[in-house]
Amino acid sequence: MSRFIGILFSIGLALVATSSLEAADPSVPRLRRVLYNFDGDSCLSTKAGGQGPVDLTADDVKRLIGEVAYDGSQVDSILVCINAQAMYYPTRVGSMRGTLSSSAEREKWPASEQQRFKNLKAFFDAGVDPYSLMLEEAKRRGKEALLTFRMNDDHGNDFLRTQFRADHPEFQLGSGALNFDHIAVRDYTFQLIEEAFNRYDADGIELDFNRFPTFFKSGATAERIDKMNSLVKRVRDLVDSVGRKRNRKLILAVRIPSNYGRTLPTPETARELGCDVVAWAKQGWVDFVTVSEFLFTRYDLPLQEWTKVVTNVPVYGGIECTEGGSKEQYLTPEKYRREARRLESLGADGIYLFNFFTTREYGPESWEPSFEVLRDLSSPK
Repeated sequence: MSRFIGILFSIGLALVATSSLEAADPSVPRLRRVLYNFDGDSCLSTKAGGQGPVDLTADDVKRLIGEVAYDGSQVDSILVCINAQAMYYPTRVGSMRGTLSSSAEREKWPASEQQRFKNLKAFFDAGVDPYSLMLEEAKRRGKEALLTFRMNDDHGNDFLRTQFRADHPEFQLGSGALNFDHIAVRDYTFQLIEEAFNRYDADGIELDFNRFPTFFKSGATAERIDKMNSLVKRVRDLVDSVGRKRNRKLILAVRIPSNYGRTLPTPETARELGCDVVAWAKQGWVDFVTVSEFLFTRYDLPLQEWTKVVTNVPVYGGIECTEGGSKEQYLTPEKYRREARRLESLGADGIYLFNFFTTREYGPESWEPSFEVLRDLSSPK
């Protein structure tokens, strides 16, 4: 049973059923049953029954939300990713995905990337922002609509190239990531977040420290924490400032760094990476925390270590889509349900799904995600 049930009952069952952020008491932690993360990538090149990269319309984009937020679904929060170092929309601060690739590089792109680039160009040339459509449709259906921002994506593909990284080789870290030792990197990251948060009328934003969980080359743990604390506090102030302008409480959430599966993701391993998530919660800087492994589900996520120390905001348990990355290792509905029950037994206040939709990425061999599991993934609270 959730750690916040007593609080919620004290203000009445009506609040539990309320989906509107404006109607909720901002002093009471909002509980979510299932949070669904759209990566902003394959959802702009695939659709139901597409069997490969396909052209998309505005209705196709809206239908993505209906597929997960249908009547009877437990999904009450939808997160839409808008970056992976490169931004997925026309940006003044950074670089838009694919725009810095050469013609020769574009010819070598996989079909999915070529289609995604074509679809986004068609949308934006027509004055349509597909990510705005997704957020608007989520809110129309009474769901919480959040942005999610990848803090240091390290895929390193040419279509994720940015001018900032090209101009500053001294800031480079890994294949595509940046070194947060430098204040210029932290300033640049904040400015990207600020631009995105002001652009989209979302209910809040998640900082995804699990994409990718590398931020520093050097420095003691305390130095790393001080630097990252200053950035998170700055984003908190931004969220509150925009919230005052929009006359409503806006959310700042974090997905914790996992250390690539090398060790179990605990509060201490997060601190060693520079992310003192427990302190962020205690300081009131974040409104909820999601604990996830890196890419694959191992069924040993140490959620209880987090719920013991993060006690003033909800903690959600993340489930990844596969056990190892191959088509044969995708989780079955029963495995999703079993892991959800395990996480809830360790104190999870709800379940967070990542890459749930990726079964559509296999072209002619694609198959539909197990949307039916969204009806009963989370146990009654």
